[in-house]
Amino acid sequence: MSAVPLWAMFGLAAAALSATQMLLQERFRAEPLPVAFWSKVACALVMLPFVVIHGMPHNPLYYALLAAQSLLWVVSDVIFYRGINQASAGVISRVLPMATILSFFLWLAIDWTTARAYIAAPAHSAAIVAVLCLLAAFAWRLKNCAVTIGAMRSVWFVLFASVAGSVSTKYITQQADIGQGVYAFVFGEAVVMIAMWLLYYAIKRPLPASSMFGPRAVRTGMTVGAVAAFATAATVYAVYHVDNPAYITAVRYLDSILILLYYRATGKPSKGHVYAGLGIVACAAALVILKSGG
Repeated sequence: MSAVPLWAMFGLAAAALSATQMLLQERFRAEPLPVAFWSKVACALVMLPFVVIHGMPHNPLYYALLAAQSLLWVVSDVIFYRGINQASAGVISRVLPMATILSFFLWLAIDWTTARAYIAAPAHSAAIVAVLCLLAAFAWRLKNCAVTIGAMRSVWFVLFASVAGSVSTKYITQQADIGQGVYAFVFGEAVVMIAMWLLYYAIKRPLPASSMFGPRAVRTGMTVGAVAAFATAATVYAVYHVDNPAYITAVRYLDSILILLYYRATGKPSKGHVYAGLGIVACAAALVILKSGG
């Protein structure tokens, strides 16, 4: 049996794809709304063949929950891409792991079976709490960094969506079989979000049609979205294989290390308190180790 659990392997794949997605947006510096919209169009198109082959779940609750969760991402995705344009992929990727600690305890509050298992292993649980306290200490260190503070203020809703979204994703996966649930999740979420953005655009017209539907917007969004489709699918697949979705959040946010390595390889300076941010990522990784040994 592999030393690395299946959920962690798919979490690492999601991290690599997430890093690629953010670096592409940093490179293109595209308008947030068009890139978010066309990214979801790409997600729907990429997942359509898998949906046709494997079918869609029949549970109505699955779709009701998916539609409700999509309301989070409709706002969060636009803020996320705007934050990358303003602060850089590196800074944003080091801020988001703070959602892990909240996701961890939120799921325990919902899933009492898992919570009782942690209570039954006090030494193991104490180690987890110690790591989370260390994570909080690194987060406090970030408060002294003007760059990071600005990024946190600009993407606070993304942090909120990450916490709520990781927990709701776990609950959604409990409503459908993995054979259909992974592809249906990415496809269904994309379709709902596309419909919401089209309605918003028809009412508000926040951008000229040339900016929203022009060749550059389509090309950029579809490129980012092709990567995002598989990043989301890998994340959902990993969630199916772990009891607490915060572990997937922790592994996926290792994308900040990959982005930092890219910056080092290309000679690009990294903004903000790098080591405090990486400390948060290291704590997230420690949670994975503790989970694997628990």
